[in-house]
Amino acid sequence: MERKERKRLVVGNWKMQLSHKAELETIGAIKNLLKNVALDVEVVVCPSFPSLAGVAEAVKKSTKLAVGAQNIHWEEKGAWTGSVSVLQIKPFAQWCIVGHSEQRALTGESDEEVQVKVSTLLKYGLTPVVCVGETAQERASEQTTARVSEQTKTILNKMTRVSLSKLVITYEPIWAISANQPDELPDPNNIAGTMLLIRKLAADRFGVEAAERLRILYGGSVTPDNVASFVFEPGVDGVLVGGASVHPGQFVNIIKQLQGGGSQA
Repeated sequence: MERKERKRLVVGNWKMQLSHKAELETIGAIKNLLKNVALDVEVVVCPSFPSLAGVAEAVKKSTKLAVGAQNIHWEEKGAWTGSVSVLQIKPFAQWCIVGHSEQRALTGESDEEVQVKVSTLLKYGLTPVVCVGETAQERASEQTTARVSEQTKTILNKMTRVSLSKLVITYEPIWAISANQPDELPDPNNIAGTMLLIRKLAADRFGVEAAERLRILYGGSVTPDNVASFVFEPGVDGVLVGGASVHPGQFVNIIKQLQGGGSQA
């Protein structure tokens, strides 16, 4: 594929790890650690829903940090007790994670439901960070390519060439997520191969030039110690960070390792 630069991206998923007070302290510490860093990397933090407004207020004057949500419901409003809609996060967030494996497992949401969430976010001008990936069982039965292709095609089939440039796809091998306490991490060469598959699927549908604008991240037990082995593989545009993102020093260490310009296919 023709080489085109894409700005690197780091997304921190704080999950349900911190109290409201701790989330505000964490964003404050991250801001302080980045204060004198000339960033050429986009950085997004995704706090819990109760802290969206507070974290958004904390970074509203920052040119280095943006705020994302961890999920939305696929409907814009309605009688969905305990759910959160795009209209409720829009005042505070510019990004949103959807299709995360933990949500898929918890709610049983289908690929089609994830795709509706993607379309809803795009409709309201938010950037979807949509996760795809295989389970340990699918990996063991050599179904990685089939499963990732199925998930990716479902997303792409409802998109346009223009909207593709506003999408971020994260390859998240479910068996490698830190919460699953993996015995091993993926081979970076295999990661690069799966990301090449995702970009090829985009190219098949929208053409090579459009596919080159799509940013693809890696997510799965990312730490300061292993991030370099993943992000400097061809076609990897950044990372979705879980556990390490709630530790300001570790998170900023990861960000600094992605410095140095856009990735190339």
